[in-house]
Amino acid sequence: MDSLFRIHATIVSLLFVHLVVSADTPSMIFLMTDDQGWGDVGYNGHPKIKTPHLDDMARSGLRFDRFYAGASVCSPTRASCMTGRCNWRVSINDPSRADEEHLPQEEITLPEALKEKGYATGHFGKWHLGGFDEKMAKGPVHVMPPWKAGFEECFSTFNVLVTHDPYAKIGKHGIEGLYWHNGRNIPFEEGQKDPTLRGDDAAIVMNKAIPFIREQAEAKKPFLAVIWFHNVHTPLGKNPELMKQYADCSVKEQIYYSNITAVDTQVGALRKALRELGIADNTMVWFTSDNGPNLKEKKEVIYAEAQNGKFNYTPLGSTGAYRGWKRFLYEGGILMPGILEWPARIKKPFSTDLPAVTSDYFPTALAAAGIPLPDDREYDGINLLPLIDGKMKKRKGIGFHCRGMDAWIEKKYKIIRISSKKEQKNPWELYDLLKDPFEENNVAKKFPGVVERMNQEFTDWATSVQADEKKVLEKYHSSKTKTKKSK
Repeated sequence: MDSLFRIHATIVSLLFVHLVVSADTPSMIFLMTDDQGWGDVGYNGHPKIKTPHLDDMARSGLRFDRFYAGASVCSPTRASCMTGRCNWRVSINDPSRADEEHLPQEEITLPEALKEKGYATGHFGKWHLGGFDEKMAKGPVHVMPPWKAGFEECFSTFNVLVTHDPYAKIGKHGIEGLYWHNGRNIPFEEGQKDPTLRGDDAAIVMNKAIPFIREQAEAKKPFLAVIWFHNVHTPLGKNPELMKQYADCSVKEQIYYSNITAVDTQVGALRKALRELGIADNTMVWFTSDNGPNLKEKKEVIYAEAQNGKFNYTPLGSTGAYRGWKRFLYEGGILMPGILEWPARIKKPFSTDLPAVTSDYFPTALAAAGIPLPDDREYDGINLLPLIDGKMKKRKGIGFHCRGMDAWIEKKYKIIRISSKKEQKNPWELYDLLKDPFEENNVAKKFPGVVERMNQEFTDWATSVQADEKKVLEKYHSSKTKTKKSK
C-alpha cells in the first residue's frame, strides 16, 4: 500500500513545475460547516441566529448569492472541494462508510498540488473521504485519511462527533470516531485529561488550526488550511454559555442556534489571529456549508421579513424560502452561504449572482498560486479569479448527480429530475431561477427547446463523467460489494 502512495506522489510531482514562491503568493483557508442551511446566517435574513463575524465577512469581501455545494450530502461535496471534479467522477455519491468508498488514490488533491509550490498543508476537523486505517476500513482498499491525501498536519476525525465535549464519553463510532493527530488515534483517557480537547468542539478545531497558521506566518511560508467543522450535524452538543444568547428561544432552538454561533465565534478568532499575524491581506478565507439543513420536512415553521416575507426557518435549520433540504438537488439542498474574504485582491466589497460551486475551489486555488491545471484529466470546476476581479459575466453549466437526482444549472435555467428505476428516465423539470428562484413553477412544457438543449449539455457532460466513474468502479468496487455506484 505504501508503495502505491509513493508512486502516486511521484506522478503528482511530475505533473507540476516547481515554482519559486513569491511575496504575493496567497495563503488559503477553506472553512466549511456541516448541514448548515442557506438561511442559517444573519446576513441572509435569519432574525434570531447571531453570526456577527460571518456577517462582517459578507460585508467586507465577496458575497456569493448563488454558491452551490457540489452535492446534497457531505462526502460527495468534500470530494469536489479536494479535487475540482464532481463526486460522480470519483464514485462518491453518498455519505461514505469507512469500509465502503474513499477518495481514489489516482486523484490529485488540492494539498498535493499546492505542496509543489512550497505550501504547508493542514487539515482540521471532519474528513469523511476514506477510512483512517485498515481496521476502520476493514482492509486496505478504502484507507484514505487526510495524511495520505497530501496534508502534512492533521487533526481530524473520520466523520461526525458530538459538537460539545467530544471526550466526555465514547460515542457510537468508538474511539476510532474521535480525533486522530497525524495518524495517531488519541486515546480516550488522554483526551479526557487534555484541556485542549474538552469543551466546545468548534473551539477545539480552531485552537489546533491557529497554531499551524502561526507557525507558517512566522516562517513566512504560504499555507493551505482546510478547516471543516462538525457543526451543525447531529449529534449536537449543548454549549451552556452560547445557549444563554438565545434564552428567549425554545430549548431546541437554543441548541441549534448556539451551534451556529459556536462556528461564528471561531471564525472571529481566526480573523483576529490573521490580523495580529499581519497576514490577513493576502490570505484567501473561503466559507460555505457542505449541503442544506437536515430536515425530513419543514416543521414548526416561522416566517421572517427577508425574501419579501417568504424567508422561513425552523428550530433545526433554514433554507430561507428555497425548496427542499439535505439530500435533494432542489435549491434548498445545495444552495449555500458563500463568502470569500481576500483584501489584497478584493479591495472593494461586492456580491455576485453568477453561480459558483465547491468544485471551483481547486482550479481557483491553483490559478492563484500560479500552478497550471493538470492536462491529463477533466475538471468540472472553473477558475474564479476573473469573477473575483469583476471580469466574469458568464460561465459553463454546472452538473450534479447525487442521491438519485440529476441537475444541470446555469445562470437563468435549471433542469432537475429524480432518477427512475425503469429503463425510461423520469422527465426533466425546468425552472427559471431568475424569475422563480424558489422553484415553484415547472415550465418544462412551456419551453421544450430549453429542456432539449440543457438535456444535451447534461448528457455530454455525464458521458465524460461516467467514463471516469467506470475506472473507479473497476478498480475499487468488486461486483460483490458494488455492482453500481451511481445510485
